[in-house]
Amino acid sequence: MASEDQTEQPCDQAFAFGPVPSRRLGMSIGVNVVPRKVCSYNCVYCQLGRTTKLTVERRVYTQTDPVVQAVRDKLAQAPHTDYVTVVGDGEPTLASNLGEVRGRIASEWSGRTALLTNGSLLWMSEVRSAAAGFDIVLPTISAGDQATFRRLHRPHVSLSFERCVRGLKSFCSEHADKIWAEVMLVREVNDSTRSLRAIGALIKELHPAEVHLTAPIRPPSVSTIQPPMRDSVELALSEIPGSVDFTRPEASEMPGSRADPVRHLIDIAGTHPLRRAQALDVLANSGMSGREADEALDSLVRSAAVIALDRQGEVFYVRGRQGAGRNTFK
Repeated sequence: MASEDQTEQPCDQAFAFGPVPSRRLGMSIGVNVVPRKVCSYNCVYCQLGRTTKLTVERRVYTQTDPVVQAVRDKLAQAPHTDYVTVVGDGEPTLASNLGEVRGRIASEWSGRTALLTNGSLLWMSEVRSAAAGFDIVLPTISAGDQATFRRLHRPHVSLSFERCVRGLKSFCSEHADKIWAEVMLVREVNDSTRSLRAIGALIKELHPAEVHLTAPIRPPSVSTIQPPMRDSVELALSEIPGSVDFTRPEASEMPGSRADPVRHLIDIAGTHPLRRAQALDVLANSGMSGREADEALDSLVRSAAVIALDRQGEVFYVRGRQGAGRNTFK
């Protein structure tokens, strides 16, 4: 079994995956618009491993048509999807065609769209314009000072806490009603009283519609990173106005896909590391018997299509280098 330290991860991924059940967004189809681990941050807690290209340069990483087609195919298989969520294997706002992708999806689908972003590029007017088209925007707001910001996110050299906050304030001043802020709590990094009060003060200035407390419960990029203790979560709930606790592991059943169960599992595991029970859910809900699902999952591990990672005594499955398929970044 591999260690928690995710230093060797694939650099490509499907353009669309899921649907995946989300406590915040219901049943969600994920959309990738940048290659794996191309990001403006190199967060210590990232469940996708370490950033391989640290950048703030926006460009088209893939043409809009194949991304929209991949989403179209997923929606045909899962018509009761609640959200199409641009989440990315890196930072999605690095894609200069982000707004075009969202617009094309919205022109063909009447459901809601969401953007998961680290919020680091919202100081760019073109990024704010692209983000404004989404129904919900979920930026990361996990630091209240420069030192914590750098320790937690290890950002591109051009990014300062002040610059990122300035972008968040500009966006929130016009779109606070669609902002769901995510506060990732990391033990002994940003869970002290001082850190939480600073985050709370910033949240008060931004006035987001919702505030979600999360924790690194899946294998992080730095193996020593730990989720907060329960008393720190309780402290955060008291110090950060309007915050809601999402730090516990989700319990939702994972949907399957009878079209291609194995490909479906691999694509989800590429962006959303799965516990063994969740991985088996995907296969069983695709029509496999319990024994068939066990054998299929073990076969995927042997072939390196997925990798088994231990996280505090629990096994998680992430996509391996042999798991790349069609419709992927190269």
